[in-house]
Amino acid sequence: MKIKLLLILIFLTHFAQAQKGTVNGTISDKDAKNAPLPFANVVVKGTTNSVTTDEKGKYQLKVEPGSYTLVFSFVGYETIEEKVTIKAGETITINKTLGSGSYKLEDVVITTSRRKNTESAVLLETKKAKQVISAISAEQMSKGTDGNAAQAIQRVPGVTINDGKFVMVRGLSERYNNVLINGALAPSTEVDRRTFSFDLLPVSTLEKMTIGKSGAAYLPGDFSGGLISVTTTENFSDFTQVSSSLGFRSNTTLEDYWQTEGSATDILGMDDGFRQLPSGFPTNRDVLNINSESVRYANQLPNNFNPERGTAFFNTGISFSLGRKIKLKDESKNLRTINMISYSNSFQNYNKSVNTFINDFTGQTNTPQQQRDFDDRYYSNEVRLSVLSNWFYRYNAKNKITFKNLFNQIGENFTTLRSGFDFDQRPGQLLNNYEFGYSGRRILTSQFNGEHKINDRNTVQWVLGGNLIKDILPDLRRFRTFRNLNSTTENFTMIDPPSSNPFDTGRFYSELNETSVNAGVDYDLKIENKSSKSEASTILLKTGFFGDYKSRDFSARYFSYLIPGNVGQERKEELINLPLTEIFSPANVSASNGWVLREGSNQSDSYKANNLLAAGYVYGEFPIQKFLITGGVRVEHNRLEVDGFQGITPLLVQQPITSVLPSFNVSYTLNDKNLMRVAYSRTVNRPEFREIAPFLFYDFQEDTEVDGNSSLTTATIDNFDLRYEFYPTKGETASLGVFYKRFDNPIEFILPVVSQQRRMRYSNSDSAMLYGAELEVRKSFKEVFKNGFLSDLSINLNASYIFSEVDLGNRALAQDRKRALQGQSPYVINAALGYDNKENGWSGNLIYNRFGDRIYAVGGEIFPTIYEIARNQMDFTIAKTFKKTTYKLGLSNILNEKFQFFQDSNVDNKINNSDDPVFVHRTGVLYTFNVTYKF
Repeated sequence: MKIKLLLILIFLTHFAQAQKGTVNGTISDKDAKNAPLPFANVVVKGTTNSVTTDEKGKYQLKVEPGSYTLVFSFVGYETIEEKVTIKAGETITINKTLGSGSYKLEDVVITTSRRKNTESAVLLETKKAKQVISAISAEQMSKGTDGNAAQAIQRVPGVTINDGKFVMVRGLSERYNNVLINGALAPSTEVDRRTFSFDLLPVSTLEKMTIGKSGAAYLPGDFSGGLISVTTTENFSDFTQVSSSLGFRSNTTLEDYWQTEGSATDILGMDDGFRQLPSGFPTNRDVLNINSESVRYANQLPNNFNPERGTAFFNTGISFSLGRKIKLKDESKNLRTINMISYSNSFQNYNKSVNTFINDFTGQTNTPQQQRDFDDRYYSNEVRLSVLSNWFYRYNAKNKITFKNLFNQIGENFTTLRSGFDFDQRPGQLLNNYEFGYSGRRILTSQFNGEHKINDRNTVQWVLGGNLIKDILPDLRRFRTFRNLNSTTENFTMIDPPSSNPFDTGRFYSELNETSVNAGVDYDLKIENKSSKSEASTILLKTGFFGDYKSRDFSARYFSYLIPGNVGQERKEELINLPLTEIFSPANVSASNGWVLREGSNQSDSYKANNLLAAGYVYGEFPIQKFLITGGVRVEHNRLEVDGFQGITPLLVQQPITSVLPSFNVSYTLNDKNLMRVAYSRTVNRPEFREIAPFLFYDFQEDTEVDGNSSLTTATIDNFDLRYEFYPTKGETASLGVFYKRFDNPIEFILPVVSQQRRMRYSNSDSAMLYGAELEVRKSFKEVFKNGFLSDLSINLNASYIFSEVDLGNRALAQDRKRALQGQSPYVINAALGYDNKENGWSGNLIYNRFGDRIYAVGGEIFPTIYEIARNQMDFTIAKTFKKTTYKLGLSNILNEKFQFFQDSNVDNKINNSDDPVFVHRTGVLYTFNVTYKF
């Protein structure tokens, strides 16, 4: 570790540079009475050295001594060039005024075409926002080692990541968030939970991500932690770019890798049908009860139960992107496009400890008794294919339409080789258990967006979006073998079950198909205050509606190989002791003298569901001198329906609910640099299909059953925020905020006691409250150190402290009535030290993240609560740009700390030496090298 940190310091030290000259000034807008022109571009011609003006139109550019041509430009405005000669240590001021020139004025009043992906632009958006928001720009994301949105968004204040892909805001579970992609509702991407998998979004496809932490009438009301708005990238110029990457992960790359036979198209992230049930396979389970038919169909399935050893290759990736401005006959019209395709192939190996403890109350005090003690070797190979195609058409200065599309195809081979003990069910035996699987996921999300300015007072915006999801888990094979501890043989014996079950000699198949469409229209009316000519006096009234409909069809089937009673004992012993390559081969699957296939699934393993949301709102903004008062009310009617079975009994769950959601926000601008906000909003948190459906699934990797809860109901949350914001200079900010939330019927992940097998599901508690504070500081040293290495440094620090308490009321059975909210971290810390020098092309970032212990699943006295233990993470990246080529070297997870989940065995609501580990593993350090070339 010391060596790694020393290397980082050495890299940073070599960034020192010679003294340079400075060009600064102000750019004004000729067509707006010489008002400051933010986001104008200043470029040293023939180089990559460039800056954009801040909100006051100011810029500062450092250059080596010499003679140059400076280019001043802005979208739709004339371009001005000026020659300049500068000496070392000299400062020259050049002010310019840009106007539309030969363009028509209506063609250049384009506020939505300004670049929104820079740190300065995002800070300006945060400052001007009517709600409490935090954000991260594409520029900031590009500085780190982050490859996907999940890794990048954890740099935002109050954000942590669960399971490497799920976002938690202000310590709240991921299910308390909602996600918009280009203004349209995103789907829930997981079969077993309400959440969005942010690792599906490559960083290269993103323009920015904003997190709304307080509500507004024109925003969806189903969130409490954060409303995460993802904007995919836009294009402002013609370019062609190619990028490739190579990664080395410790304890994985060039190490042993185990996997069963795959399909020819696995390399593309999809199965070619090799693992699917054959066409014509019986849908009536009774057919397989006839031995001859059972054998006929069983032998149509591949004999794929023996993993083969290979070598995990380097992580590889390649992407190609193309941006174009398309010339039209009518030059007043504007058509732009950006298209991108990216591919990655990665490996992950780790050893994981999986334990189960149950508390024993036979004595005077509870004593944890270990039921299971397993050591897993986990192997994974994931392939991702992403395609983005975005189009922007501006008919004139008042009308524009965008069409954005993002497609993801993800395929993952995974293998778990488990060894250990089941002290409860199989004492005196050593177990070798296996899971071989492949998951395939296909997601398409598309949106049409339109903006039409009828006149200076009236604007209409609309969105029409849709999502398609297909998620398959074909031929998941799970089986257990054993050997007596006092046995002298090395052979392991297959556990042959008396009936089909999810644990033994099993083959599991599932498929999820979900479709959703959504549409919304917003109407804005500006009313000028006749008593004042200032823009700040404009009253804004908004109204609109939004609708979303989604439907899901989920089906699952599982089968087990059984030995029928007509098979003699000697033959049975022979069958269960065969090697994995032969045990289920056609020669040993026989109606008279071998294994037969039986189906264990029933009607409760499939369900259909749909959800209809209809919403409308009214909203207003009322400026009163330095105050801006905003408020409104949103009404949402939601109807959820799940149609399935509870065992063999039909189950139809219908949950219609109408929610009235008021919101109120007051901001007070002390001056150009200081701002205060206070906000209130009422929001809801609705159950998701899978959380209600009675389908039971056995999670082999966590040795846990997961099922649904048909009595789950909607939670209601009252949110209060107070925040002070300080914007000293361009790219800098400091903010301090406090917040409070009150929950009715909060939804939590619990450990119900149904048997000695651990099970998890979602459930409502009576009430809860949460309060905390957030601090964010972004500081550049350019104003502190005018020249040299230190002037190119910057820091980004944000931290949150949160306290929560749940009141279970009369639902507190065999557990404390009050405790912390499930999934809530008591604190979150993010810190980054950055270096960026556009003149010499060097940049670097050292990033640190930590969260506090949080409840993973709520338990009681029998199965105590499981906590995820605090963990430190540190990443480092260094990059060098040579004209059109950028080289980047990154280290992710430098500290390589353990992922630890502990059970609160002594039931004292904290983790200490008296408690027991449930899941423990490390993922290793990832070293990446990336090359990007821009034509």
